[in-house]
Amino acid sequence: MPKQRFVLRYRGEGAKPPADVARMQELADNVVESSARMLLVESDDEPLRQLVDSLPDWVMAPEQTYPVPDTRKSVRRPPSAGGGGG
Repeated sequence: MPKQRFVLRYRGEGAKPPADVARMQELADNVVESSARMLLVESDDEPLRQLVDSLPDWVMAPEQTYPVPDTRKSVRRPPSAGGGGG
């Protein structure tokens, strides 16, 4: 079964602390993406939750995905068979 993905956001001052990031990298199965203040990781929920709760200024939320709408134009009604174009 694939692991869940979680967004970890640092809410403290400045960039995320390297020591905190190292602990998360050790615990998580995979770090999918990283930015100055966030990590997207694949991991089990409970061990990661315990770690994040023990670190100040970090919050954790499950990754949310949204379907992309189909923006292609479609025909609402096919042209009539007897069509009389001119």
